Amino acid sequence: MRSASPAMRPPAPAQGRVAAVIPALLALFAWSATASAQDEASMGPTPDRGSTVMGRSRPEVDPAGVRLGSFRFDASATTGVGYDDNLLGTSTSRLADGFAEFGAQGAIVSEWTQHHLGVEAGILNRTYFNEGNFDWTDWNVGVSGRYDLAANASLSAGYAHRRLHLDPQSVDVQQAGLVQPVPYNVDELSLGGTTTLNRVTLGLSASYGMYRYDNVSGPGGNASGSDYDSLTVRFDTAYEFVQGRSLTLGLRYQDIDYRAAEASDRESQTYAALVGFKYDFDGVWSARIAVGYARREYSGAQFKPLDSPAVDIAVTWNVTALTTVNLSASRSIQESIRSNTASYVSNYGQLRVDHELYRNIVISGIVGLNGQEYQQPTQRGTDLVLGAQAMWLMNRNLALTLDYQYVNRVQHTGGLAEYQENVVFLRMRVAL
Repeated sequence: MRSASPAMRPPAPAQGRVAAVIPALLALFAWSATASAQDEASMGPTPDRGSTVMGRSRPEVDPAGVRLGSFRFDASATTGVGYDDNLLGTSTSRLADGFAEFGAQGAIVSEWTQHHLGVEAGILNRTYFNEGNFDWTDWNVGVSGRYDLAANASLSAGYAHRRLHLDPQSVDVQQAGLVQPVPYNVDELSLGGTTTLNRVTLGLSASYGMYRYDNVSGPGGNASGSDYDSLTVRFDTAYEFVQGRSLTLGLRYQDIDYRAAEASDRESQTYAALVGFKYDFDGVWSARIAVGYARREYSGAQFKPLDSPAVDIAVTWNVTALTTVNLSASRSIQESIRSNTASYVSNYGQLRVDHELYRNIVISGIVGLNGQEYQQPTQRGTDLVLGAQAMWLMNRNLALTLDYQYVNRVQHTGGLAEYQENVVFLRMRVAL
């Protein structure tokens, strides 16, 4: 998200905001970790074992949805205003503007005891008050289903169309010489199956995605020249040596085929293997950790094979019944829209603290790192992301959320641009 102050005034210097945000996040964590409990009236029913602050049920304020026979219909709409003080992600000639945002989403899902069928759709539009070139609209539609062959075996299938965009602050967009959002469409078809044999779970799935970029031109060429198709095959297995505790193995294969003949040398095949475990530590700690290695080989001789460690981590710590700490991290190989390179390694890490201040008021603090590593040419960019959020669940139908985000590119080698950005966003959700 990217935003503005309610009074539409330029924000204070970035250094002052960092000095204010970091102590606030540390204070939130320290207070949450030592808080014991609220009084019974504000805390409500005792949470289920292992439930997180953001994931737990709150029957008195959760949207009820609408029953349609054996299906349930859920829908919501959001609207809000915000301010972004650096739309282009530059250190000079900063461009700032306020914006209005509107979104809606809905889903119809079955509530059968066996099998599953669901349909969903959503849209999110952001309109800037003065800088119309930065407006964007994302939307999606999809259908998914599962057929249960037996109690321990099932087949699944799904189709989704998504309209998305790349932000101008993205390293990839900046290095492609583009100075506006880059819209693109994804059509994805997925098939899969899973079965359990005693303590062993086996899963095999495949997905085929078609990525199509709009005609957005810059010094580095047209984004539509980066259109490609992707076939991904996954094999996953787990051995449960104790209930809730498993050893895991995942194998991945991806084949990427570019549509433009001049981009055929960027076509690639990727192989990856990850080993790890899933562990539930009595509902207080839970973890999913997998590490391994990935290798991408290209059709063009000018592109060297790209080798990289692969990481997929998610750790949850329920400090108390009122506080949850989540740690997530990943490292993977991604496609680039730059004409002078083929791929980059994406690094992601985030620490998030959620605290239930009252039964219907939740405050959160976020510290994260987002990084991109290019092999040809050699470049690295790492963004520090600090965020804070306050959410007020007014009743079943209404919720109010205030977000603040600060971004600082703390690493920028090989000519990558340094920048700092502040975003403020206030929105309201109306739900059935």
